[in-house]
Amino acid sequence: MELVLNSSSWLQDQFPGELWVQCFLSIFLTITCFSLNFVMVFIYLKEPVYQGVLRYMLFIHLLVNDFLQTALAVLLFLFARFEGIMLLSACSVIVLLSACTSMNTPLNLAVMSLERYIAICFPLHHVQLCTVNRGYIAIALIWLMGILPSMSDISIAYAYGPLGYFQGYFNCRRSLFMILPSQSTKQVALNVVYFSSIWAVVIYTYIKIMLTARKATSDKSSASKGQRTVLLHGVQLILSMSFFIYPLTEYLFKGQTLLPIRHVRFFNYYVTMVLPRCLTPLIYGVRDENFKKHLKVYLSSCRKKVQPLQSN
Repeated sequence: MELVLNSSSWLQDQFPGELWVQCFLSIFLTITCFSLNFVMVFIYLKEPVYQGVLRYMLFIHLLVNDFLQTALAVLLFLFARFEGIMLLSACSVIVLLSACTSMNTPLNLAVMSLERYIAICFPLHHVQLCTVNRGYIAIALIWLMGILPSMSDISIAYAYGPLGYFQGYFNCRRSLFMILPSQSTKQVALNVVYFSSIWAVVIYTYIKIMLTARKATSDKSSASKGQRTVLLHGVQLILSMSFFIYPLTEYLFKGQTLLPIRHVRFFNYYVTMVLPRCLTPLIYGVRDENFKKHLKVYLSSCRKKVQPLQSN
């Protein structure tokens, strides 16, 4: 998210046509993502087959979280592209939400992997362990763990910043809240612990499900499907971490004349921030047999409703 928040420094030399093309691409993908997410959330709320099933609850939470993150990323991008400034107190809310939703996605994937692990390796206990109430608790813990790092940075900025700092107007970016040198060290350490723990959960559950699938004699298809699902969680986790390649790609292209650095930055923003979040419904929802069936029904009914009138 820092990629978007720091983008205002490279706006000066943009051409108007280029500006509007980039804005159109960002808004178009966001609207497309929202439309597909809306249909899936509507199906989830409408169809009884999804009610009370923890994995569907976690999937819908992932959809809503990723869309919120995408919308905030595009909002900050547009705000920066037009060189807007805002009250720092308002910026703190946007930074808090954007950073929190960024952290939530990997945590949600880890919980989804654990749910599949319990379903495959401990099927007799799955109903007792993976209840809706525990799903609500898991989602609450996800948000708590996601919000704490940014909340601590904002609190430090409020405590150690200059008098009236939060009443000033700035180009909104997270670095405005990094007042103390130790905050950068803390952020790096937290990211290492955070992503290492999540990868440990995903890898562990994948290995355990793989071993169970090999030992299974009766329900091999279910175990194999669970193994593929956790593998997809790993792919989605890689996509959610793709924004870490931003400093590397900018360093590699810095100083060359073939491709302007502003194009590299927009490509990084679009590919690492916006696109991965919009792939979530395709990676999970379209693959699920229930969602696929209901999507076909709802989309076909929509096509019938918008058929042009036949002339007499």
